[in-house]
Amino acid sequence: MDVTVGQELLGTETEADLSEWLVEDGSEVTEGQAIAELETSKVQVEVLSPASGTISYVAAEGDVVEPEMVIARVN
Repeated sequence: MDVTVGQELLGTETEADLSEWLVEDGSEVTEGQAIAELETSKVQVEVLSPASGTISYVAAEGDVVEPEMVIARVN
């Protein structure tokens, strides 16, 4: 399952920085677990895992991400 950046996380912002991964690439995650932090000019928000499984990064810390962009996959 793709992990995407929902517009609801960004509010009125059009992009954010992926400031930190909170789990290691290849680790097991559970649905609803905080897996990454995004930082906009106004707020810092957590991205939650949409499913349980093994996470694989698509984006790296420091990348600029936009709404609906895939940042990871959970299999």
